Amino acid sequence: MPDPYTVLGVPPDADDDAVRRRYLELARTFPPEQHPEKFAAVRAAYDQVKTLDARAAYRLFDAGKEDTIDALIEEAACRTPRPRVTLQALTAAQSG
Repeated sequence: MPDPYTVLGVPPDADDDAVRRRYLELARTFPPEQHPEKFAAVRAAYDQVKTLDARAAYRLFDAGKEDTIDALIEEAACRTPRPRVTLQALTAAQSG
């Protein structure tokens, strides 16, 4: 099975939006009615890497890389926005 990043033409560190935009470009270029084989390959590649969770699963199970679960969790934590702590929330937590 070909590498999904190669099929889509995106780097492995691309974010969800970049992967989705590229998939939509390729879907317009190779519509399923005219190019069923190419569209099927593009769709399969997109399904493998369309979200952070899907990319992590691909890296763990399909790509055969030596990534550890801890490294993938750390990578996901770095991309997840942290909640903002306000002064009101701090004072409420201290008083309550």
